[in-house]
Amino acid sequence: MIKKMFSISIIVYGLLAASCISCSKNNTIVEEGTNTNSLETYLKANADYVHNINGFYIVGSAVKPSSGETTAGTTGKDVFEHSIRLFSSFLDQDNDGVIDDDKKELNKWLAQKLVFISGPLPMVDKISAANLVAGKGLYGMSMQTDNWPYIKDYNGKGWTISKLNSSTWRPQAFNALWEETFHTITEAFSRVDPEFKFTTGGVLRKYMEDDIAAKTYDITEQNTAENGNYDKVTAVNEYIHQIWAINFAGHSDKLNVHQKKALEFMKKKKVPMQVDAGYTKMIGTKVK
Repeated sequence: MIKKMFSISIIVYGLLAASCISCSKNNTIVEEGTNTNSLETYLKANADYVHNINGFYIVGSAVKPSSGETTAGTTGKDVFEHSIRLFSSFLDQDNDGVIDDDKKELNKWLAQKLVFISGPLPMVDKISAANLVAGKGLYGMSMQTDNWPYIKDYNGKGWTISKLNSSTWRPQAFNALWEETFHTITEAFSRVDPEFKFTTGGVLRKYMEDDIAAKTYDITEQNTAENGNYDKVTAVNEYIHQIWAINFAGHSDKLNVHQKKALEFMKKKKVPMQVDAGYTKMIGTKVK
């Protein structure tokens, strides 16, 4: 059964996620070999927690998450440390505690182009804006702990679906941190691989538009809810996360022909298809 995003909090989540991803297309790219010492100094001064995975920085706030759907007792440090474990698992698909050889390039792309931030929106905005002003060319992807749900025991499975026909669908009892870390992974792909780009001409963009043209997938409901601000660049990244989540939960047979093409394309490009909900290792270096 498709779960619609009817609650105000979920609509806000969709809106903010859309604005986060859509504005990324206007950012510049940091050059390989850029000295990150000043970036690290800045992050240490403006975030409560900082972690470095070969130049890819993950930062967090100690402010207690305030989203109404978040598991009671969750701390800012909980969200930050969970984000490290998720990224570590995405990069370590065989769970041996070492970045896989075929994920080293992905780690490099993440380091060159993105920073991940968990915390309330004002903190996210401050760090993102300052990175750009400092000329690093990095874009801040985020988990906004004052707006989006964090469900501690979410494992990506245990739910059913009949079909994917709307951009508003999310799994039940959903942990937004899973989605935002995955979006960060696919944002990295989109910035280095012309076939993976979310703009017109990209392969995934074509599959989504074919799905819409066939009237088997809809983005108009979400676009209306967001006052016309749900653009197709954002929609593609949301679309492929939905497909990934459905496949991860073991329901790939519910995907239609366009969605299955998108899934196979992601596999071909070596997008991480698994994440270990119980992963305990933290690859990289604790900075703060």
